[in-house]
Amino acid sequence: MSSTRTDLRTAAAVVLVNSAVAGSRVIQGRANTLDGTVFPVVYLYAVREQIETQTIRPTNREQYRRLELIVDYYDVQTSTSTVIDNQFDTASAAIEVAMMADPTFGGVVSDCLLTNVEYVIEPDEDKRWGCARHTFQVIYITRN
Repeated sequence: MSSTRTDLRTAAAVVLVNSAVAGSRVIQGRANTLDGTVFPVVYLYAVREQIETQTIRPTNREQYRRLELIVDYYDVQTSTSTVIDNQFDTASAAIEVAMMADPTFGGVVSDCLLTNVEYVIEPDEDKRWGCARHTFQVIYITRN
């Protein structure tokens, strides 16, 4: 039996794989290293979950959950005439459109909201590379 978090990460990964970011590999979980990675690549993982118990009883408690889901888009500057910021702008727009096209991921969750986007571009001796980190708040309800 899989957990709801696993199901929602899988549903989000399917959304991203089928989106305009399809040129990217979508990987669930965090990789320990980018060494040898073929760019662009998307990492999808959860970092924090807030839980509010809505009903107090011995069984079948309803819990309102807010999961912080991260979609990291890594890419490298393709040429000296390419502006890496533009690559991230294009990818970010595609990620946002894909994730917001069905904010319930086919009914797996109640809602999904984009709450933050952060860009980090690393100067390298040979090329620029970086990450566009998208933070989504995924809302769902469980009973246990």
